[in-house]
Amino acid sequence: MIQGFRTALAFLSRLRLPGGGTAVLEPRDLARSFAFFPAVGLVLGCLQAAAAVGLAALPPALSAIWVLALTTWLTRGLHLDGLADVADGVGGGFDPQRRLAIMKDSRVGAFGVMALVLGLLVKAAALAQLLQGPHLGPLVVVPMISRGAMVWCAYKIPYARSEGGLGKPFVDHVGRREIVWSTATAAGVVALGPWTLWLLAAAALTVWAVRRQSKRWLGGITGDVLGAANEVVEMVGYTLAALLAAT
Repeated sequence: MIQGFRTALAFLSRLRLPGGGTAVLEPRDLARSFAFFPAVGLVLGCLQAAAAVGLAALPPALSAIWVLALTTWLTRGLHLDGLADVADGVGGGFDPQRRLAIMKDSRVGAFGVMALVLGLLVKAAALAQLLQGPHLGPLVVVPMISRGAMVWCAYKIPYARSEGGLGKPFVDHVGRREIVWSTATAAGVVALGPWTLWLLAAAALTVWAVRRQSKRWLGGITGDVLGAANEVVEMVGYTLAALLAAT
């Protein structure tokens, strides 16, 4: 169990648990770490909530930008990279093979830049609204839900790249155990109040849409799509939370 959390933490962030060693992980070991993705989201969410408290003296908009900067640094921009790649592929390709080829290119194109700018603006604006309260609960909850959404996006769906990729070990070996554990962890946010049900419902709809469109556009899922899914769920989650906070 500890090894699974350690693997998930190292994969999704710069953070490390001591005593990890240098053991070579099998694909099934990587897939097992899926169960702990929402737990890593909890850690990241608590850190960004703590940062928001520490930056409370700043105007909400400026504080939101610094919170986003911290989160981006902690996650190495991993999911933002996936969002940019998917935007470039879908925007510039007209068949699955061409889209996958574009997504594999390390260069960021016009569609990727637009997706990054718009995505970060949406999150910054929503966070600024939440920090006016301050409403810190969504800063903890949304990262948990978005990481859980990644697990559901990968469940029982083919990997789109025949040559493999970073996400293949996760997608090929994710099973019921990972689904149950990750869902139970993410669903634990319900204890914070009924407002979390709206966020969970929005995440479920987003997962359905991502899976449907990924199969249509790419013929399956990739690691980039999983990262993009995390970003989209966060955008939707923070926006909905800001709307609920304003009403």
